Amino acid sequence: MIPVLYPANTTDFSTFGIGSLVDTISCEVTEERNGLFECLLRYPVDGQHYGEISKERIIKAKPGDTGAEQAFRIYRITKPMNGVVSVYGQHISYDLANVPVLPFSTAGRSPALLLNQLLAGDSRFTGWTDYSEAKDFSVIQPQSVRACLGGAAGSMLSKWHGEFEWDNFTVKFHTHRGRDTGVVIEYGKNLTELEQDEDNSAIYTHLLPYAVYMPPEGEETVITLPEETLPIAKTELSHTKVLIQDFTDRFESGVEITSAMLRDAAEEYLQANPLGTTIPTLKICFQPLWKQPEYSALLERVALCDTVTVRHALLGVSANAKVIQTVYDTLAERYTSISLGSEKSSMITAFSGVQAAVEQVKTTVGHFPKLLSSAIRNATDRITGQTGGYVVLHTGDDTGQPYELLILDAPSIDEAVHVWRWNVEGLGFSKNGYNGPYETAITADGHIVADFITSGSLVANIIKAGVIQSQDGSSYWDLESGEVVLRAYATTASVEKVSERIDEINEQKMYRLVITSSHGNIFKNGNIQTTLSATVFSWDENITDTLDDNQFIWTRVSNDGESDRLWNAAHYGGTKSVVITKEDVAVQATFFCDLIDTTTRNSLLG
Repeated sequence: MIPVLYPANTTDFSTFGIGSLVDTISCEVTEERNGLFECLLRYPVDGQHYGEISKERIIKAKPGDTGAEQAFRIYRITKPMNGVVSVYGQHISYDLANVPVLPFSTAGRSPALLLNQLLAGDSRFTGWTDYSEAKDFSVIQPQSVRACLGGAAGSMLSKWHGEFEWDNFTVKFHTHRGRDTGVVIEYGKNLTELEQDEDNSAIYTHLLPYAVYMPPEGEETVITLPEETLPIAKTELSHTKVLIQDFTDRFESGVEITSAMLRDAAEEYLQANPLGTTIPTLKICFQPLWKQPEYSALLERVALCDTVTVRHALLGVSANAKVIQTVYDTLAERYTSISLGSEKSSMITAFSGVQAAVEQVKTTVGHFPKLLSSAIRNATDRITGQTGGYVVLHTGDDTGQPYELLILDAPSIDEAVHVWRWNVEGLGFSKNGYNGPYETAITADGHIVADFITSGSLVANIIKAGVIQSQDGSSYWDLESGEVVLRAYATTASVEKVSERIDEINEQKMYRLVITSSHGNIFKNGNIQTTLSATVFSWDENITDTLDDNQFIWTRVSNDGESDRLWNAAHYGGTKSVVITKEDVAVQATFFCDLIDTTTRNSLLG
């Protein structure tokens, strides 16, 4: 398909709009499951309708084998590189990121009704969903429609889960968007490239859930489980690795959170997230056999969120996986690559994502001291006021001097299961009887053995560890493999700096120059007569009349370099329009206009 260009306010894409971009060099559409949906088009500066390509206008392009043609709003155009510009477009649904939603709260609202309520802020959009279960929904602070759909905590995506499909001005919220196609992509048949990535950095053996509850009167209370951690039934790891997870946002504000409620939420989380098993991500390229005459009856077409089977006998790869990302070549009408594997759910623009990350870190960091206090209170409650148990003092047969203190949960050593044992070599606890093993211990040689330690500040000379990880799990250092992952979160100062930069950009002129021709853009040799006029916009305001004529520099590029030099010298500045005749074009020529600062002679077009 050849991409088509439309005006910025177009809502009907059944026409050819401004025109087909017939000279397109390449056009790729990338779509992720519940995530990115963008178009990248490369176009020559001497191509038809090049002068019409500008930010905010819309490109229609085909995003996949099975989907309808989609609209992408241009948000970025690079400077020409070797006579070719890169044009970036976001799917038209990103317009919803600029439609505000004021705070509100509903009880038991059906997802269909809620979806259309959120979309009411932009009459161009309609919604559809196959969900029927009604749930409470609230917007605590003003935010965009797109954030309410799936880009923030408490969004429709976090409440109902599911998968979004963006079909121009229709927002579809599926329980399951894709289908099990039965398509087999196999080495020796249609598989052309395969890359398998297995990453166990997000694999754990235990989950420590907690939640913070604020009673109507009193201090915040951290709720944890009596046993503190829940084991992950099926895990690939042999060493203990605990995920500390804040579940506060899973409960309605004002609800008194109990350990039983926290346990239910944590168990539901474990069922929905395979934290113990590595889910490989496969990136593949394959030949679409349905386009080959001898295979045309197979209809092996694949779309985002479909489930396919991938086999490669030589590499030992055989997997059923969901399509989580597609990159589609619109011109060739085939996939450049398809990624299969675990879910992705990023649905908000970069700046909003940074804001959400900052808020999450602030919340997590604020809760961690309370989690430590909770652990201290838990230890205090368990230790104080205890009258049960049995104390045994061992003495030497020869000297009669005591040498070991035991605290047992039964009258005799043989019957005891839980044993505290303290002697000159150390203090240890066993849940397997007197002979151990002692999995919690402090020994005389200075070693501490524990399955899980909660502490405040830790001062050490040397730390020997497998993995050093941040409390929220976002950053870690695997000392065995050498892998380091750091997630950079914005500080208050940096966010303020970004905000100041945004204000600075908004105050700038942001010039945009458009060249128009009085008699079209294509001429026959020897029959050329037109006037090229330069129009300058600051954002969307025409400011051409406020600019000095000497700021406009005209340039011609053709196959005759010496003639170009003479023509350019004659049109170096002083006019906002030039008359082009057959004397100005020998065979073929392209004309440009730059806007400069007359003092510095630097371009103002960025």
